[in-house]
Amino acid sequence: MQDRYAGDVGDFGKYGLLLRLSGPDGHGPALRLGVLWYRFEDSTPGDGKHVSYLEPPRAQEFRRCDPKLFERMRSIVRNERSIAAVEASGVLPSGTAFFGDKLLFGRGESRESREARRLEWLEAGLRAVEDADLVFADPDNGLEVASVDRLHADGPKYVYYDDLRACWNRGQSLVVYQHIARNRTAKEQIAARRAALRERFMGAGDIITLRWRRFTSRAYLVVPAAGHADTLAARSSALLASPWSRHFTSQ
Repeated sequence: MQDRYAGDVGDFGKYGLLLRLSGPDGHGPALRLGVLWYRFEDSTPGDGKHVSYLEPPRAQEFRRCDPKLFERMRSIVRNERSIAAVEASGVLPSGTAFFGDKLLFGRGESRESREARRLEWLEAGLRAVEDADLVFADPDNGLEVASVDRLHADGPKYVYYDDLRACWNRGQSLVVYQHIARNRTAKEQIAARRAALRERFMGAGDIITLRWRRFTSRAYLVVPAAGHADTLAARSSALLASPWSRHFTSQ
């Protein structure tokens, strides 16, 4: 996650999804949310520009999904586009735990130094969200790829399966952001990620995939802990039966 993305159309969908999944609603009590931002320095000029959803002629189409969220996104875009502004805005439920320390590796820094610093960063993040029921990991690119080692300069743009092991072992459900690349169809990419998550997190409920298809395609993979499976499945179905269905699909 980078500051300049704050309030863009992807952010709007992201927070709408997290609000729905965390509840409370007729499907169960609130699930306390924890957010691991995987915060990275702003890069690639031009990104973060997808904010036209906030203005006519598109505004009403998006606003009807969640008017309160829409107005808060508009305020962030007009005032301060940053992760700090998102946290302070009340976009996500009261009591949400956030961890947004940056992880950056210096040029020429030894692997030993990078390893130690990454471990320290991860341990701090895991402590920050230890009381959450539902942990959301929000890297720039998504789940790990074979071509990028965790200690590579771009490693902080990915969440590694092992990063989430401690959350899973203590009974927390997971939600992971996944960028959809152009080298394969979205359906193929999502199926591959589901299979990998199923293999690594044995005992998970049915892994739920929700694809945001407006402006730029992205997916969210929900890995329910046993005690949350029915609630998260019902809330995902309710999302797809609401005005959000114009923007989200099940895969």
